[in-house]
Amino acid sequence: MNVRYLAISNFVWCLAGLPVLAQVSPTIRLATVMVPASSGLLNALLPDFERQSGYHVQVSVANQNIYDIARTGGVDLVISHFGFPGAEAFVLDGLGQWPQPIFASQAVILGPPDDPAQIGGAADAVEAFRQIAATKSRFIVNNDPNVKVLVDVMLEAIGRPDRTDWFFDSGLEGADAADRASSERGYTIWGIDPFLLYLKGHPLNLAVLFSNDPILQRIMVSIVVTSKSSGIVNIQGATALQEYLKSAAVQARIRAFRYPGLPQQFWWPEAQHGLPPDKVH
Repeated sequence: MNVRYLAISNFVWCLAGLPVLAQVSPTIRLATVMVPASSGLLNALLPDFERQSGYHVQVSVANQNIYDIARTGGVDLVISHFGFPGAEAFVLDGLGQWPQPIFASQAVILGPPDDPAQIGGAADAVEAFRQIAATKSRFIVNNDPNVKVLVDVMLEAIGRPDRTDWFFDSGLEGADAADRASSERGYTIWGIDPFLLYLKGHPLNLAVLFSNDPILQRIMVSIVVTSKSSGIVNIQGATALQEYLKSAAVQARIRAFRYPGLPQQFWWPEAQHGLPPDKVH
């Protein structure tokens, strides 16, 4: 991340209308799952925070073991999908503050560019799935746990029709499911970010055919690490960064963020779901 370092002073800085007092430590150690970093979203948001606050954000990317790393006290703030493995135990053990929703990433329905099931104009994801089933177009299950749950919901929503000759679950996950769908002119579901990353080095006969349904969104949260994990955790810096990400100005920027060359919205502001009870009407 090419971000200019600014020294910490003893002054109070204002971030999107929120007062923040800089800590002795100028560094905030942020651990995140891959998507916010690989998408370019964090790189679009963090430089302004650093310029305004004087903090330097040190970003590290981890996936399945992100909360194991956080347990060592090696990070100050964690960003992951809500319900990510290890998150609940991390908070209940007192090692992290309550999760705060900040944004949502996006899954998409992929399929042959000519879209034989004609799902591109469907009213919602369930209707798109219904059309795949009705036309007996091949559907390759992506066994990523989050995607698999989504497929189960949609199967229930369309009445669990006979899956013979169109629904194929061979235990494939992620890129393997996409490769199979591509080679067999089938449909599948995958996150937009891993799909775009994989596409750079692996040409596929797949296009993003449907994304316009909240059921395809996956909420991501930030968790401030507490001093119980380590006495050197920068709680004030982590809180400042979390409040910056939740601020109205930054939430609007998240809504406006686009992948290069793609006009669709694939990132969604979610801080409104983290309002305290006395603010919800």
